[in-house]
Amino acid sequence: HRPTHGYRGGQRRRKVLLVGAANPTMKTPPISPYGVFAGRLFQYTNGGPSLIAFESSSQDELSVARKCILLGGLSDGPIPCPYTKLLEGKCHELGWSLVQPVLSSSYLGFGHGDLKRDTDEIAKLMTYLVCHHGAESFALVGHSTGCQNAVHFLASGDRDLVKMIKAVALQAPVSDRESISLTPGDHDASIQYARKLVADKNGDEMMPRDAFWAPITASRYISLFDLGGDDDFFSSDLTQSQLSSRLGHIGRNGVESGLSLLAAFSGRDEYVPEHVINDYNSLMKRLVLAMNDGDPDCNVAKGMMIDSGNHNLSAGAGDGEKFVEAVGGLLTSEKS
Repeated sequence: HRPTHGYRGGQRRRKVLLVGAANPTMKTPPISPYGVFAGRLFQYTNGGPSLIAFESSSQDELSVARKCILLGGLSDGPIPCPYTKLLEGKCHELGWSLVQPVLSSSYLGFGHGDLKRDTDEIAKLMTYLVCHHGAESFALVGHSTGCQNAVHFLASGDRDLVKMIKAVALQAPVSDRESISLTPGDHDASIQYARKLVADKNGDEMMPRDAFWAPITASRYISLFDLGGDDDFFSSDLTQSQLSSRLGHIGRNGVESGLSLLAAFSGRDEYVPEHVINDYNSLMKRLVLAMNDGDPDCNVAKGMMIDSGNHNLSAGAGDGEKFVEAVGGLLTSEKS
């Protein structure tokens, strides 16, 4: 339908609102439950998929040299967690902007991607922010599988960009391999099927519908859910040596570039099996030691247990505030 010439946008909006208010059958949706954000939306890729990011700041975004990038988990996009608005406020208070990107793996795109693609796209985002938004240093905040993105970037990202990362916060770094055991299905059979597809060089083929709740390739299924898969950073059954081989680069990066990392675990995380939750503090200590490259005297990585917290910190009163305050402690050292 082509609008009538001379019809002003403001008039049209008022008419729509009046129609909606006069319609008793129209159910009013809730106001954005995780907050309303104002800032700058931009494309950060040139060629290939058109990827966008949203940056918010208490000042002109181009004048803020410190950028905090928030990375959500599986099926997330921007505004992934209920504490996002609190995190934005803390960033602004301390002179940081908050950047929320859309990656090719956002929403249901994770099923046909991998950590390498994510790392490449995060690097493109950071490069854009350096060249066009005046970025001088970065923080990464990962939620759930976004924690894998942060850990992988520190290991495999462009080294000049990695050196610009001064703070990392991992919120709910859980094992996808262990979490799938909480869901129905013959997961062992699915692993065997995926392994065969990969061995036959058909890793890009999709798994059967009953293998997972979202469309997913055999390669991504192996990465997330097989022992030693590319995403297998936080599993409780890995040996200390295996954990250190996957996480020890964090401590080495910290010593080299001044990086600090917070690993925040939730004591009531619904995606963690009961046998792991029952001794979760021990696993936290093991993971933090591995992140510090096995050196008990290294303090690059520190752990935090939010006892009442669920996976995205939406259940316990004040849990989101506790995490955001801890993130603020990481960002404070970069304030000046």
